[in-house]
Amino acid sequence: MDQQVSWNSVGLRMVQGLTTTIEVVRQLDVQEASLVMRLLGKSCTRMVKDGVGHQFGIALIETSGQLAMKESLALEDVLKIITGILGRLYFTANTDEERLLVAQLEAAVKNYQVV
Repeated sequence: MDQQVSWNSVGLRMVQGLTTTIEVVRQLDVQEASLVMRLLGKSCTRMVKDGVGHQFGIALIETSGQLAMKESLALEDVLKIITGILGRLYFTANTDEERLLVAQLEAAVKNYQVV
């Protein structure tokens, strides 16, 4: 891989974006939440051209389309969906940096687990 990726800054931006997305889902309707998730996905695919960051972005874009068709959306549902995406990414992570990124994203989601 010739492209040098600053994983710390990319990971931080992705975690911040994911945290913002979850906050938005809590406060907005389904259409708005879907749009924010789609924008985060597009941002991820632009920031990282391959690997788990790119796959995460694609999964968010695809998921946002599915969410847009729902009438209502519970925070728990969104957390389950994102956790499922992250679980699949562990299997595709090829480097320690990528595994760390997935772990950071997972930690951000766990901060919102509803008790």
